[in-house]
Amino acid sequence: MIRRRKLFSALFSAGLLCAAGLAYAGDINIKNLDAGSGQGLDDPTPAAPVGGNPGTTRGEQARIVFQFAANMWGAVLKSDVPVNIDVAFKKLECDSTSGVLGSTRPLGIYSFNPGQAPAGALDQTWYHVALLNMFAGEDVDPSKSDIQIQFNGGLGTTGCLDNLGWYFGLDGKTPSGQSNLLNVMLHEMAHGLGFSAFNDLTSGKPASGSNGPLPDIYSLFVYDNAKGKKWYDLDDNGRKDSALNDGHLVFTGANLKAQMPLVLTYPTLLRASAPAGAAGDYAFNQASFGPAATVSNFAPNTAVVAATGSNAEGCTAFDNAAAVNGHIALIDRGTCGFAVKARLAQAAGATAVILANNQAGSIIPAGDDQGDPTIPVIAISQADGTKLKQNAAGLTIGMVLGDQIGGADADGNVLIYAPTTLNLGSSFSHFDTRLTPQALMNFQEVSGLQGQYDLDLTPAVFMDEGWKLNDTTQKLLTCDTGVPTWVPGGVVVGANVLASAKLKAASAADFADYKALMQAYAAGLASDGVITSGQASSLNACLSDAELQNQLDAWGASSNPGDDAIALTKGVALGGQSGAAGSSKLYKLDVPANSRSLNLRTFGGSGDVSLYVKVGAAPTTTDYGSKSVHTGNSESVVTALPAAGTYYLLVVGEKAFSGVSVQGSYSAR
Repeated sequence: MIRRRKLFSALFSAGLLCAAGLAYAGDINIKNLDAGSGQGLDDPTPAAPVGGNPGTTRGEQARIVFQFAANMWGAVLKSDVPVNIDVAFKKLECDSTSGVLGSTRPLGIYSFNPGQAPAGALDQTWYHVALLNMFAGEDVDPSKSDIQIQFNGGLGTTGCLDNLGWYFGLDGKTPSGQSNLLNVMLHEMAHGLGFSAFNDLTSGKPASGSNGPLPDIYSLFVYDNAKGKKWYDLDDNGRKDSALNDGHLVFTGANLKAQMPLVLTYPTLLRASAPAGAAGDYAFNQASFGPAATVSNFAPNTAVVAATGSNAEGCTAFDNAAAVNGHIALIDRGTCGFAVKARLAQAAGATAVILANNQAGSIIPAGDDQGDPTIPVIAISQADGTKLKQNAAGLTIGMVLGDQIGGADADGNVLIYAPTTLNLGSSFSHFDTRLTPQALMNFQEVSGLQGQYDLDLTPAVFMDEGWKLNDTTQKLLTCDTGVPTWVPGGVVVGANVLASAKLKAASAADFADYKALMQAYAAGLASDGVITSGQASSLNACLSDAELQNQLDAWGASSNPGDDAIALTKGVALGGQSGAAGSSKLYKLDVPANSRSLNLRTFGGSGDVSLYVKVGAAPTTTDYGSKSVHTGNSESVVTALPAAGTYYLLVVGEKAFSGVSVQGSYSAR
């Protein structure tokens, strides 16, 4: 398939730490690194609202998608420590036919020292910093974010997946020729939260820190069913070889194994039955346009190689249309678009299309804006295409139902991606492409994925690693909607309800607008069969005028008290600040683009204060980007290369305080 997504390597940090208790909600904050750049998340290009996304510029729509994904994962996961994510667009590796959609790295991995791991965690094991923070009950490094995600800002430009563009809708109705940003965002965020490993696959060595090489929590569940050994029971060379053991690396977590039958099913296989030289099963990719190939619409039939002049590229009316009529058309890639070939095949009377690649690698045929064919279209490799064409006489091929669940081994463990040629950034830290249906954590973009409602098997992996999940029904503030936040198998309708309510409140013009938006949303869930009638009744009870007003007060555009903040002047200490124990005061500082460093601090006076900081919105003690919480009044949050924007400082009196100075300063690059 066209490689469109890649996870880059992580940064490593040595670890320690003690534990605290867990809360029952997650909070994921997005830090916009594009602020002030006029690019990516700050792109001012006008855009019409699309697919439930009310943004009116490309940058605003992208920011809405990111916050929606953050609110979904935040609803599913439990932690009393916010997860902070740096997000930006930049041009990533790509060419006209393939490329990287997004890249992710945790901004630290940590381990608990011997005897220090809390309940549910392991000593001497690498954890993604967000997960370790959950166990520890505190931010182990508040000076920086937990995850960095970059998305391809060059997508659709000349020489970078030229015919592909981002879809900013939140409804899963991705048009042909576009890539669903919400699905990609949910995928990349999952990597940073725990769906990735920290091995050097070129050498087989585990990641090393101050305590030497240690296992990581993800890889502890990896097993080679051909060698009959766990990943870390192999030596370095064994792991190096095992990373290429296609079809034999599995994830053995008990939660994943238990939930696998709820998600995976028997695959549809492309099988040639004649002649003998072609007999066998062939890997294929569904096109991103037209109907999906099934046993009923792609039944075994005679296949005929297209004849168009001196080639089989199918870019003009078929010379052998009479022979193709009623049969499967076998067409070579090249010269014209995939959808053009499919429409010409349909015009010739073909019942289905097999596209053979003309170069190494795999492809996902993309459509155009000229109308999709009504016959199924699939793609196969160059080598398989050559084999079929060499056995074209009497070639009988079509879809059949497999006899083993797609993507699971005989013991019910789910396969992870381990191609025979190492694919750095993709191998090992994804599910295998054999999963049926394809999953959120496939290394390639999956056509038709409905991430807004379904995270499939990813939550199960998180449970095996130690994440606590919200197993209750979703609340809108204190009102119980009756819709489960998530259910085993990864359906996350309740998380969608929360994310949608927050978005609609933030974008509503007034109470009447918010009420209309939420009532239409709830009615849509019911009419589409996404929720049951009982759940619809419970959800509607949370849409009374009183409940809606509470939600609007909490999440609406006017709910942020940031405009009431005391403005600071660069480098000028505002002295004489005082307050009672438990009180708080809000300050703000506007920081321009191209600043080298930012220092927000309190000092002097008596008592004890803590400092919480957030960009673009007022922080709280549970919703912040960074914090400083030492005994006394000397608190400081330092940010290197800060993004442009308004920084809000919340000074909280841990004890009564007086005579405290508050200062914000930054230096130019």
